[in-house]
Amino acid sequence: KFGLSTLTESFVLADGQVLSDVGRAPLSMGALTLGATVRDMTAAYATFPNGGVRREARTYTKVYDSNGNIVLDNVQESERILSAKTANYMNYCLYYAANTGTGGDAIFNGQNIAGKTGTTSSNRDRWFCGYTNYYTAAAWCGYDNPEVITMIHGGNPAGQLWKKVMTPLHTG
Repeated sequence: KFGLSTLTESFVLADGQVLSDVGRAPLSMGALTLGATVRDMTAAYATFPNGGVRREARTYTKVYDSNGNIVLDNVQESERILSAKTANYMNYCLYYAANTGTGGDAIFNGQNIAGKTGTTSSNRDRWFCGYTNYYTAAAWCGYDNPEVITMIHGGNPAGQLWKKVMTPLHTG
């Protein structure tokens, strides 16, 4: 329902082991076989501040020509996938996860911020997915060939990256 494009029913490893994203455990723990894209995670998290309505992610809204006429109108597809009450519960949880939990690196003044950090085994992927009253974004730090991500001064590099992008977007 959340539109994750990388979900797979069956993926065979070189040693013959079969992996699958079908089931509650891999989905609830985020241990997807082929991972998740930043775009998919952003669209999924946008469902919560949108009151349970999932909208198709888009890069632009409209394109105008030099005379002010609309050349392209990128209308979003949308679908209610959660009740408003469930979305409210998630907003509450994600606000506290960001503000009193592990999301401190993403917090900046002047905005209500909700979101969640994520770390895979051995710190090989670091995430922060979150939103303000205006924008939703996800940040991922990792490598194509997984390596341990260490921070000299601690913290979550994805949360720090999220903050560096989102802070100037909210100026004024």
